[in-house]
Amino acid sequence: MLVGITGPSGAGKGAVVVAFEARGFGIVDADKVAREIVMPGEPALAELAVSFGGDLINSDGTLNRRMLADRAFSSRESTDRLNRIMHGSICRRMLERAEELGARGINCVFDAPLLFEAGLEKYCDCVISVIAPVGIRAQRLAKRDGLTSEQISRRMQAQHDDEYYTSRSQYIIVNDGSLQQLAEKSEEVVKDIIARYDSKGGLTD
Repeated sequence: MLVGITGPSGAGKGAVVVAFEARGFGIVDADKVAREIVMPGEPALAELAVSFGGDLINSDGTLNRRMLADRAFSSRESTDRLNRIMHGSICRRMLERAEELGARGINCVFDAPLLFEAGLEKYCDCVISVIAPVGIRAQRLAKRDGLTSEQISRRMQAQHDDEYYTSRSQYIIVNDGSLQQLAEKSEEVVKDIIARYDSKGGLTD
């Protein structure tokens, strides 16, 4: 079984991922994979430098992620350019990890903010979108990432609205309450998915 979990920045999908992990699902984290593919020597890093500026590369050869984020989220065009560079490499590596887990009989979760943009949803048996009110998301981003209000505004403007996610998902979790309420909603969805899908990813009768 392969489950996709997605949603805009600050929506709180991490708690849903934890609920699946507690049930023995293997987690393939797109953000972690994205960090892997821009390590020194990786082709994607060189492409980013050409597209967004050579000064993105630190003296030790690593990527200045904050600088890249500022430039990539400055407009929809810049965000699309970043996605074109990153998506192919990320998808290939995530699918490889899912195949490795499947070969060991382990169900898999794709934890991927850009699941739809990368086209990964077509490999998933079902997709969960986690959404939250804009004000709540902004508060979480300020606390979690230490972003300024201007940086948060640019990031949100570069992202899709809720309908983009909800119209493409089999499950929707609205995270507008406490952590306990989110945990309860997550557990309900996990139980339903496990009950409806067999280990091969097909719907049960």
